[in-house]
Amino acid sequence: MIEKLQAQKKLIIGMAAGVLVIGGAGYYYSLQHNKPVAADHTGHQMSGPVMAMGDTVTLDARARQLAGVQTAQAVVKALTKEIKTTGKIAMNENGRTYITSRVEGRVDELYVTAEGETIAPGQAIAVVYSPTYIAAQEEYLLALETVQKLKNAGKDVVQLNNRLLEAARRKLQLLNVPDSEIVHLEHTRKAQEQMTVYAQFGGTVLEKQLLPGAFIMPGDKLYSLSDLSTVWLYADIYEKDIAGITPGQAVVVTSGAYPGQEFAGRITFINPILDDATRTVKVRVEMANPGGKLKPNMFVNARVQTPLAAGLVIPESALLDTGSRKIVFVAQSEDTFVKREVVAGQQTDGYVQILSGLQPGEPVVTAAAFLIDSQTKLGSFGSHAGHGGGTAAGTAPPAAPAPAPSVPAAPAAGGEHSGHSGH
Repeated sequence: MIEKLQAQKKLIIGMAAGVLVIGGAGYYYSLQHNKPVAADHTGHQMSGPVMAMGDTVTLDARARQLAGVQTAQAVVKALTKEIKTTGKIAMNENGRTYITSRVEGRVDELYVTAEGETIAPGQAIAVVYSPTYIAAQEEYLLALETVQKLKNAGKDVVQLNNRLLEAARRKLQLLNVPDSEIVHLEHTRKAQEQMTVYAQFGGTVLEKQLLPGAFIMPGDKLYSLSDLSTVWLYADIYEKDIAGITPGQAVVVTSGAYPGQEFAGRITFINPILDDATRTVKVRVEMANPGGKLKPNMFVNARVQTPLAAGLVIPESALLDTGSRKIVFVAQSEDTFVKREVVAGQQTDGYVQILSGLQPGEPVVTAAAFLIDSQTKLGSFGSHAGHGGGTAAGTAPPAAPAPAPSVPAAPAAGGEHSGHSGH
């Protein structure tokens, strides 16, 4: 029985030794045919489909295809930057006026009774009983009668009477009495007890400040008007866009109240003070208001077209902004790309201006630039981490000799415990 157990042990030990020998040989073959990519002493990759050496990355055809690498040339081009913002319609302060009284008296009747009504220049707005007006009429009639009675008197008297008549007429005119009423007074020779008050200015009534029966004095405000044929727009321009804004620039305005319709205006004033809370500057745009469609306090959208001087530009996708610097990858050949730092300017229309760092005609990577940049970062430590250190550039590490398979020693023949240990 003991001899039979020993024979079984020998058979098992032999099979285990054979497996270890075959496994060792396979491992040695694998080391010889799957060597890691060689690296220099800095860890930069030196061979394979992707090779990174400092700021230079080389991709073979398949790597470029998988990454989707695309390039475009830097060209000289004039751009137009469009600044989009929002704003609020306001009244044109240059068109705001007051209609004031020129006489004292009692308001007997009002012809304009509600705010929002439109008053035309010279329109009758009220009827006032005014002793001042009655006295001015009587003075004019008296001067007119004196001139006619003494028309044959001496030259000095005639001249004096004519001057008095002219002064009386001028007084009526200063009370805003139309010339037609003065002519009517000359024909009737009868003073009117009530005076019709006419508007000195036209516009939309913002505030009515008198009622029938009220007593008014010279200089009292009767109506507050605003000319809404033109309005102002106050728009907010962000700090980064201030350099492109100048007085006289054209502005296109749209409103949700009138879909598909555009209103034109021009910048007339730029606030010299920046709003500390919003980091914006208020600009004033003067606009025509056909039909009164643009209402004060209405919110609108605005677009400002800012032409930029012709300069070197590249597609926006080619620029990588790291925060501290801006870089691009220049294609030196079909498979070699070099990182280069540039100074960028304005961005618009899918392009970015390059102020320095590139020359016209140089090709830059527009797609997969981030992937290429990652290779320059991984190249500095990727080889050490992946392959356990590098050797001299271009030299493959020597193959280690295959380890001799260790075969466990056969246990001494004997007891039952020895047999279990062999297992």
